[in-house]
Amino acid sequence: MATPKYILKNIMLILTIIILFFLIVSFWGFYNAIRPKKIVSDITPKDLGLSYKDVNFITNDGIKISGWFIPKLEDNFVNEKKAIILLHGYPADKGNILPGMSFLSKKYNLLFFDFRYFGKSEGKYSTVGAKEVDDLLAAISFLKNLGIEEIGVWGFSMGGAVALMTAKKAPEIKAIVSDSSYSSLHLLAPDIFRLPILRYVLAYFTGFWAKLFLKIDIKSVSPAESIKGLKIPILIIHSKKDEVIPFFHALSIKESLKENLRAEFWFEEDLSHGQLGEEYQRRIEEFFERNF
Repeated sequence: MATPKYILKNIMLILTIIILFFLIVSFWGFYNAIRPKKIVSDITPKDLGLSYKDVNFITNDGIKISGWFIPKLEDNFVNEKKAIILLHGYPADKGNILPGMSFLSKKYNLLFFDFRYFGKSEGKYSTVGAKEVDDLLAAISFLKNLGIEEIGVWGFSMGGAVALMTAKKAPEIKAIVSDSSYSSLHLLAPDIFRLPILRYVLAYFTGFWAKLFLKIDIKSVSPAESIKGLKIPILIIHSKKDEVIPFFHALSIKESLKENLRAEFWFEEDLSHGQLGEEYQRRIEEFFERNF
């Protein structure tokens, strides 16, 4: 018969193995989340027949960000005091969204840029939206130095989240289109893992690694919280069948905007994450024409 001491020893061994499992797997998930394989596009605005200028600007924490400034088609560089900044998703780059969004150059100056770590920008890791707010603020400062005073923002996925989280910090932002944004990084964290039930425990440990190494509390990275009290025009786009960022994120964002009379919502029934429907271009054009 096993002695109590032997049983206790085995229980401690099992607990140690379980804890090590969660620590190792969660760290693996954390590391791969902040350093995913990069997607660097070959396309440039020139390939679409657009005039552009390669630009760079520095964030307040010293990271060099790479971008393209595309002037409104009718004129040369900076012709009026408005521009739209376009923000790519994770783990893509500015070239990924260029073909789908370049139509806005017919009426607006455009600025595309790579978030830190991605594309041609500097940075040792991504923070999936947390510190990327500083990237957008640096882009706004860059445009202000060109004499641009009013800014619209279109963002997809992580880019949409960054747009929403930056709005209160940048009065220059006059209108936002946020497509497929998460509502909270904390609520998104379990989706890093594909283990039922266990993924919530792993997400908790992932948050621990983020706080330990990056000094980021993922519970505070929340577009849904950031937009409360905003009054500027905002268009929220999401698909009910989004397989990457579940639809409940959009509903949470909608709830946070319930007092914003200028907020609009376009919820598609069955598009996948990043899929543009037939109405997409028209809806975006009309939103910016009405509000920017």
